[in-house]
Amino acid sequence: MPTPPVPSLIQQAPLDIISSALRLVGSLQSGEVPTASEASDALMIANQMLDAWAAERLSIPNIVRDIDDSNDLPLSLVAGKQAYLLGQATGAEDFYMPRPPRLERVSVIFTASSSTPVEKDLYMADDVEWQRIAAKSVPSLIPEVCYNDQGYPDLTLSFWPIPTQANPIAFYSWSALTQFADLVTKISFPPAYAEAIRFNLAVRLAAEFPGDPQKLPLVMKIASQSKARLESFNAPIKTATVDEALLSRGGTGNIYSGGSNRSHN
Repeated sequence: MPTPPVPSLIQQAPLDIISSALRLVGSLQSGEVPTASEASDALMIANQMLDAWAAERLSIPNIVRDIDDSNDLPLSLVAGKQAYLLGQATGAEDFYMPRPPRLERVSVIFTASSSTPVEKDLYMADDVEWQRIAAKSVPSLIPEVCYNDQGYPDLTLSFWPIPTQANPIAFYSWSALTQFADLVTKISFPPAYAEAIRFNLAVRLAAEFPGDPQKLPLVMKIASQSKARLESFNAPIKTATVDEALLSRGGTGNIYSGGSNRSHN
Protein backbone atom coordinates (compact mmCIF):
# COMPACT_ATOMS: atom_id res chain seq x y z
CA MET A 1 0.00 0.00 0.00
CA PRO A 2 1.56 3.33 -1.02
CA THR A 3 2.50 5.71 1.75
CA PRO A 4 0.55 8.99 1.54
CA PRO A 5 2.71 12.08 1.10
CA VAL A 6 3.49 14.07 4.21
CA PRO A 7 1.93 17.54 3.91
CA SER A 8 4.48 20.33 3.95
CA LEU A 9 4.28 23.03 6.59
CA ILE A 10 3.10 26.41 5.37
CA GLN A 11 5.53 29.05 6.62
CA GLN A 12 4.95 32.79 6.52
CA ALA A 13 7.09 35.79 7.29
CA PRO A 14 5.59 38.22 9.83
CA LEU A 15 5.90 41.08 7.33
CA ASP A 16 3.69 39.17 4.87
CA ILE A 17 1.09 38.55 7.58
CA ILE A 18 1.15 42.20 8.63
CA SER A 19 0.89 43.45 5.04
CA SER A 20 -2.04 41.14 4.36
CA ALA A 21 -3.79 42.23 7.56
CA LEU A 22 -3.40 45.89 6.59
CA ARG A 23 -4.83 45.17 3.14
CA LEU A 24 -7.85 43.48 4.71
CA VAL A 25 -8.90 46.73 6.38
CA GLY A 26 -7.94 48.95 3.43
CA SER A 27 -4.83 50.48 5.01
CA LEU A 28 -2.73 49.16 2.11
CA GLN A 29 -3.55 48.43 -1.50
CA SER A 30 -2.61 45.32 -3.44
CA GLY A 31 1.16 45.05 -3.85
CA GLU A 32 1.94 47.70 -1.24
CA VAL A 33 4.03 47.10 1.88
CA PRO A 34 4.14 49.14 5.09
CA THR A 35 6.97 51.53 5.81
CA ALA A 36 9.68 50.45 8.24
CA SER A 37 8.12 52.38 11.12
CA GLU A 38 4.62 51.10 10.29
CA ALA A 39 5.90 47.52 10.13
CA SER A 40 7.66 47.94 13.49
CA ASP A 41 4.49 49.27 15.12
CA ALA A 42 2.42 46.47 13.61
CA LEU A 43 4.92 43.86 14.82
CA MET A 44 4.53 45.13 18.37
CA ILE A 45 0.73 44.91 18.07
CA ALA A 46 0.95 41.38 16.67
CA ASN A 47 3.14 40.21 19.55
CA GLN A 48 0.82 41.84 22.07
CA MET A 49 -2.07 39.90 20.54
CA LEU A 50 -0.16 36.59 20.75
CA ASP A 51 0.79 37.43 24.34
CA ALA A 52 -2.90 37.99 25.17
CA TRP A 53 -3.84 34.69 23.55
CA ALA A 54 -1.28 32.93 25.76
CA ALA A 55 -3.56 33.69 28.73
CA GLU A 56 -6.55 31.96 27.12
CA ARG A 57 -6.76 28.18 27.52
CA LEU A 58 -8.77 27.75 24.32
CA SER A 59 -6.11 29.63 22.35
CA ILE A 60 -3.40 27.22 23.52
CA PRO A 61 -2.74 24.52 20.91
CA ASN A 62 -1.55 21.81 23.27
CA ILE A 63 -0.31 20.80 26.71
CA VAL A 64 3.42 19.99 26.79
CA ARG A 65 4.98 17.37 29.06
CA ASP A 66 8.50 18.37 30.12
CA ILE A 67 10.92 16.10 31.96
CA ASP A 68 14.09 18.02 30.96
CA ASP A 69 15.04 21.70 31.25
CA SER A 70 16.36 23.94 28.47
CA ASN A 71 19.85 22.49 28.94
CA ASP A 72 18.49 18.94 28.49
CA LEU A 73 19.09 18.21 32.16
CA PRO A 74 16.43 16.10 33.90
CA LEU A 75 13.97 17.94 36.12
CA SER A 76 14.42 16.58 39.60
CA LEU A 77 13.60 17.30 43.20
CA VAL A 78 16.39 17.74 45.74
CA ALA A 79 16.28 15.82 49.00
CA GLY A 80 15.41 18.15 51.87
CA LYS A 81 14.44 21.10 49.62
CA GLN A 82 10.90 22.48 49.53
CA ALA A 83 10.91 25.55 47.21
CA TYR A 84 12.25 25.74 43.63
CA LEU A 85 12.53 28.57 41.10
CA LEU A 86 11.33 27.96 37.54
CA GLY A 87 12.19 30.38 34.74
CA GLN A 88 15.09 32.00 32.91
CA ALA A 89 15.39 35.42 34.53
CA THR A 90 18.79 34.95 36.19
CA GLY A 91 20.21 31.68 34.90
CA ALA A 92 20.45 30.35 38.45
CA GLU A 93 16.98 28.81 38.59
CA ASP A 94 16.43 25.29 39.91
CA PHE A 95 14.39 24.51 36.79
CA TYR A 96 15.96 26.48 33.94
CA MET A 97 13.28 26.69 31.26
CA PRO A 98 10.87 29.30 29.86
CA ARG A 99 8.22 30.31 32.37
CA PRO A 100 4.99 28.76 31.00
CA PRO A 101 1.80 30.84 30.75
CA ARG A 102 0.25 28.29 33.07
CA LEU A 103 1.55 25.18 34.77
CA GLU A 104 -1.39 22.82 34.55
CA ARG A 105 -0.11 19.76 36.42
CA VAL A 106 3.03 18.39 38.12
CA SER A 107 3.98 14.75 38.65
CA VAL A 108 6.70 13.02 40.61
CA ILE A 109 8.31 9.94 39.07
CA PHE A 110 9.67 7.22 41.29
CA THR A 111 10.74 3.61 40.88
CA ALA A 112 8.22 1.21 42.31
CA SER A 113 10.37 -1.78 41.33
CA SER A 114 13.74 -2.37 39.75
CA SER A 115 12.35 -1.80 36.27
CA THR A 116 9.02 0.04 36.53
CA PRO A 117 8.97 3.81 37.03
CA VAL A 118 5.66 5.15 38.32
CA GLU A 119 4.35 8.65 37.66
CA LYS A 120 2.24 10.05 40.48
CA ASP A 121 0.28 13.25 40.00
CA LEU A 122 0.51 15.90 42.70
CA TYR A 123 -2.39 17.93 44.00
CA MET A 124 -2.07 21.54 42.77
CA ALA A 125 -2.91 23.72 45.77
CA ASP A 126 -3.95 27.37 45.57
CA ASP A 127 -2.75 29.99 48.02
CA VAL A 128 -5.59 29.37 50.50
CA GLU A 129 -5.00 25.62 50.53
CA TRP A 130 -1.26 26.10 50.90
CA GLN A 131 -1.83 28.48 53.82
CA ARG A 132 -3.96 25.86 55.56
CA ILE A 133 -1.09 23.35 55.64
CA ALA A 134 -0.01 24.06 59.20
CA ALA A 135 3.07 21.84 59.42
CA LYS A 136 4.85 22.78 56.20
CA SER A 137 8.20 21.29 57.27
CA VAL A 138 6.97 17.70 57.47
CA PRO A 139 9.30 15.37 55.49
CA SER A 140 8.28 12.41 53.35
CA LEU A 141 9.76 10.18 50.69
CA ILE A 142 7.23 11.37 48.06
CA PRO A 143 5.48 14.76 48.12
CA GLU A 144 1.72 14.93 47.64
CA VAL A 145 1.09 18.64 47.04
CA CYS A 146 2.59 21.30 44.78
CA TYR A 147 1.97 25.02 45.25
CA ASN A 148 2.69 27.45 42.41
CA ASP A 149 2.95 31.09 43.49
CA GLN A 150 2.58 32.30 39.85
CA GLY A 151 5.54 34.63 40.36
CA TYR A 152 7.11 36.68 37.57
CA PRO A 153 9.61 36.61 35.90
CA ASP A 154 10.33 33.37 37.77
CA LEU A 155 7.67 31.35 39.52
CA THR A 156 8.27 29.40 42.73
CA LEU A 157 7.09 25.83 43.19
CA SER A 158 6.79 24.52 46.74
CA PHE A 159 6.30 20.83 47.56
CA TRP A 160 4.70 19.22 50.59
CA PRO A 161 5.70 17.13 52.37
CA ILE A 162 9.33 18.05 51.83
CA PRO A 163 10.86 15.28 49.70
CA THR A 164 13.58 13.19 51.27
CA GLN A 165 14.52 11.58 47.96
CA ALA A 166 15.70 13.19 44.72
CA ASN A 167 13.03 11.87 42.37
CA PRO A 168 12.48 13.14 38.82
CA ILE A 169 9.41 15.26 38.11
CA ALA A 170 7.31 16.11 35.06
CA PHE A 171 5.60 19.38 34.18
CA TYR A 172 2.42 19.64 32.12
CA SER A 173 2.15 23.23 30.92
CA TRP A 174 0.41 25.39 28.35
CA SER A 175 2.32 25.67 25.08
CA ALA A 176 1.94 29.29 23.99
CA LEU A 177 2.37 30.39 20.40
CA THR A 178 5.85 31.64 19.57
CA GLN A 179 5.97 35.40 19.20
CA PHE A 180 7.48 36.99 16.10
CA ALA A 181 11.21 37.54 16.62
CA ASP A 182 11.46 39.94 13.67
CA LEU A 183 9.75 40.78 10.39
CA VAL A 184 11.51 38.27 8.15
CA THR A 185 11.95 34.99 10.06
CA LYS A 186 9.30 32.62 8.76
CA ILE A 187 7.07 30.77 11.19
CA SER A 188 4.50 28.00 10.89
CA PHE A 189 1.26 27.59 12.84
CA PRO A 190 -0.92 24.69 13.97
CA PRO A 191 -4.15 24.06 12.02
CA ALA A 192 -6.72 26.89 12.04
CA TYR A 193 -4.28 29.52 13.34
CA ALA A 194 -3.10 31.26 10.14
CA GLU A 195 -6.49 32.74 9.25
CA ALA A 196 -7.36 33.55 12.86
CA ILE A 197 -4.09 35.43 13.37
CA ARG A 198 -4.38 37.36 10.10
CA PHE A 199 -7.98 38.53 10.59
CA ASN A 200 -7.74 39.22 14.32
CA LEU A 201 -4.53 41.17 13.73
CA ALA A 202 -6.34 43.18 11.05
CA VAL A 203 -9.00 44.18 13.59
CA ARG A 204 -6.33 45.40 16.02
CA LEU A 205 -4.39 47.25 13.33
CA ALA A 206 -7.56 49.05 12.22
CA ALA A 207 -7.52 50.95 15.52
CA GLU A 208 -4.18 52.62 14.64
CA PHE A 209 -3.95 52.56 10.85
CA PRO A 210 -6.53 54.51 8.80
CA GLY A 211 -8.32 52.34 6.27
CA ASP A 212 -11.69 51.60 4.73
CA PRO A 213 -14.37 51.50 7.46
CA GLN A 214 -16.73 49.64 5.15
CA LYS A 215 -14.43 46.60 5.15
CA LEU A 216 -14.14 46.37 8.92
CA PRO A 217 -17.50 44.69 9.74
CA LEU A 218 -16.78 41.72 7.45
CA VAL A 219 -13.21 41.45 8.75
CA MET A 220 -14.49 41.49 12.34
CA LYS A 221 -17.02 38.76 11.52
CA ILE A 222 -14.41 36.47 9.97
CA ALA A 223 -12.01 37.26 12.84
CA SER A 224 -14.62 36.14 15.36
CA GLN A 225 -15.52 33.01 13.38
CA SER A 226 -11.91 31.96 12.85
CA LYS A 227 -11.05 32.47 16.53
CA ALA A 228 -14.10 30.44 17.55
CA ARG A 229 -13.02 27.67 15.17
CA LEU A 230 -9.57 27.26 16.72
CA GLU A 231 -11.03 27.52 20.24
CA SER A 232 -13.42 24.68 19.39
CA PHE A 233 -10.47 22.69 18.05
CA ASN A 234 -8.46 23.32 21.25
CA ALA A 235 -11.27 22.67 23.73
CA PRO A 236 -10.31 19.86 26.12
CA ILE A 237 -12.39 16.70 25.72
CA LYS A 238 -14.28 16.06 28.92
CA THR A 239 -15.07 12.56 30.13
CA ALA A 240 -18.61 12.18 31.42
CA THR A 241 -18.97 10.10 34.59
CA VAL A 242 -22.03 8.82 36.37
CA ASP A 243 -22.35 7.97 40.05
CA GLU A 244 -22.76 4.19 40.13
CA ALA A 245 -25.42 4.58 42.82
CA LEU A 246 -27.67 6.14 40.17
CA LEU A 247 -27.35 3.10 37.90
CA SER A 248 -29.40 0.05 38.76
CA ARG A 249 -26.69 -2.44 37.90
CA GLY A 250 -23.56 -0.34 37.67
CA GLY A 251 -21.48 0.28 34.58
CA THR A 252 -21.12 3.29 32.33
CA GLY A 253 -23.87 5.62 31.26
CA ASN A 254 -25.26 5.85 27.74
CA ILE A 255 -25.71 9.51 26.75
CA TYR A 256 -27.96 8.53 23.83
CA SER A 257 -30.48 6.34 25.64
CA GLY A 258 -30.21 7.94 29.06
CA GLY A 259 -29.68 4.52 30.63
CA SER A 260 -26.65 2.42 31.42
CA ASN A 261 -24.48 0.23 29.22
CA ARG A 262 -25.01 -3.32 30.45
CA SER A 263 -23.96 -6.68 29.16
CA HIS A 264 -26.80 -9.23 28.95
CA ASN A 265 -26.16 -12.85 29.55
